[in-house]
Amino acid sequence: MSQDINLLMVATLILHFTFTALLAAFWSNNRTTVGLAAITLSPVASGVGLMLAFSFGVAEAFLHVASIYLFLIFGHAAAWLGLADFWHKKTRKLTAAVSALGFITFAFVMIYQLRVGLPAGRTAVVSTFFAVCSFSLVWILYRAKGFRIDIYESAFRESRIGSYFVMALFFLHGTFNLLRVVNLPDLGLGTAFSAEEGSVNSYTLLEALVFTPMFVVGIIMMAAERLQTELRVEQMLEPVTRSLNRRAFLTVCRVVLARARRNADAVSILMVDVSNFKAIRDTAGRSGCDKILQQVATAIVAGRREQDIFSRFSNDEFLLILPGTPEEGADLVLERVEAEIIGRSYNQKGKAITVEAKLECFTARGEDLEAEGMIDSVAKKLAMA
Repeated sequence: MSQDINLLMVATLILHFTFTALLAAFWSNNRTTVGLAAITLSPVASGVGLMLAFSFGVAEAFLHVASIYLFLIFGHAAAWLGLADFWHKKTRKLTAAVSALGFITFAFVMIYQLRVGLPAGRTAVVSTFFAVCSFSLVWILYRAKGFRIDIYESAFRESRIGSYFVMALFFLHGTFNLLRVVNLPDLGLGTAFSAEEGSVNSYTLLEALVFTPMFVVGIIMMAAERLQTELRVEQMLEPVTRSLNRRAFLTVCRVVLARARRNADAVSILMVDVSNFKAIRDTAGRSGCDKILQQVATAIVAGRREQDIFSRFSNDEFLLILPGTPEEGADLVLERVEAEIIGRSYNQKGKAITVEAKLECFTARGEDLEAEGMIDSVAKKLAMA
């Protein structure tokens, strides 16, 4: 049995560092990805902790025990903060909370080691930290992605397999660590406090053997999905105003209209025409005209609702698709957008620029929910106005 445990230790370390090297290679090719450096540091630190735990005999010396748990705690904290940063959920409060929780856990382990010295007790303390870390990461991933696919994600078919895989992995990791500190003999896991002193639990080895490869594969899948999504989003955006370009708008619009037909909802479309576009370009020049259009786009975004979809449809035309909005709601949005446009001062290099804009909206239902037809209808209304 002891020989089998030793072979399992060696296999765990080899597999751990092999997949850590794979993650490091992936990071080296994607260094600009936020949070990926900290995520990559996580298995490095955990691997050093595992190597110290599996080597040099039973961990009894104070410095030996301190080194093991310092690296293991740091590895989990790095994963926590790295994934939060990756999904833009990292804050100063979170960083302070993770640091404080890691320090408290390490302090408790050291105090326990000095006073009692039983491996099972300190394992239980650290397992509690691992469980908190894992379930917090599940919550962060859920807040970042959730289980609802919005209109934009439907339009460019965003994949979430990697995100859900990592979420499930940390849920299982957290559950496993909770089981280590709860007495469940019927499951054959026992409790950390009932483990033989000085031994390495075979369940812990098996979990370590499986967790790191799955973690690395999940992170690479998740990061690759994120990079692919960013590339698709970049292709959907118009470079000056960073709003949807014409092709992307029509794609998203068709998704919105298909849903509206299924739900028997009304959909409105709002067009904003910068009627003195040519005069602005002649006065401010091409680059100056772009800056003025950016200010107009900012005004339109400020007046729209969160669910409204915005596009620069042509040089001087902007469109808003208003899902689930009848005539009365569309008129209110039009008034808000118009107030935002009129209420702003437009300047280029200290020179005031006059912006003249015309706005019209059109509402459709049922069989009339067709993208090109609605755009043509609102354009005709605008021309007549």
